[in-house]
Amino acid sequence: MEPRAIQALLVTPDPFLVTAFTAVCRELGIEVRTTAGNEGIIEELQKAKYEGILVDFDTAPDPTLMLDALRRSPSNRNAVAFAVATKADHRRQALENGINLLFHRPFDAREVRRVLHGAHDLMVRERRRYFRCVAEVPVLLLQTRSGKDCKCTTINVSSNGVALKGAFHLQPGEELQLILFLQGIDKMVRAIGTVVWDDKHGKTGISFKCANPQYQIELDSWLDDQFHLRSLNEE
Repeated sequence: MEPRAIQALLVTPDPFLVTAFTAVCRELGIEVRTTAGNEGIIEELQKAKYEGILVDFDTAPDPTLMLDALRRSPSNRNAVAFAVATKADHRRQALENGINLLFHRPFDAREVRRVLHGAHDLMVRERRRYFRCVAEVPVLLLQTRSGKDCKCTTINVSSNGVALKGAFHLQPGEELQLILFLQGIDKMVRAIGTVVWDDKHGKTGISFKCANPQYQIELDSWLDDQFHLRSLNEE
């Protein structure tokens, strides 16, 4: 499965802003969805994932409602938030609502390009947080209560969870210790996990927290390498 493109949501009725923003996003491989107002936005933020969101405080109706919906959305609350805010009270309002980056009218095309190019890495990082690497990584599971261990293999790996396959049945809520043997770098990562689901046919999902910060660094570094390799293969 190919990783999806970085997604950005643009909330403005201003066609010039739409043109200026989407032109630079296209250069960066960012897909843009535009909307003129807040209608349907709350539902959209509940079902879609965006790495960047721009709200036009100058022209969009009730921009604070939009930002409140953004911050309450589990999958979008860490998105890079931009605002267009020209008047002093709009700028203050935007900053009070946690906006990361501000534009103002009249637009300078070079400034729009500079800011978006600078924010691109932040949006890539936000997408990377949700990256699940499809890979068969050897794992040793140790059941905390029984002390039994079993060997299995990952279906996919993320920064805080895995899907596994193996000859075992686990109970949702069960606590485990995991050792992941990362391929290509001869590193092992220890973690403490909790079973989230088990299909009773040899597949299970586990959320986990690495046993110490160094293990997390090593896992994230490995995931970054897999992410970059996947991106290069798409080019």
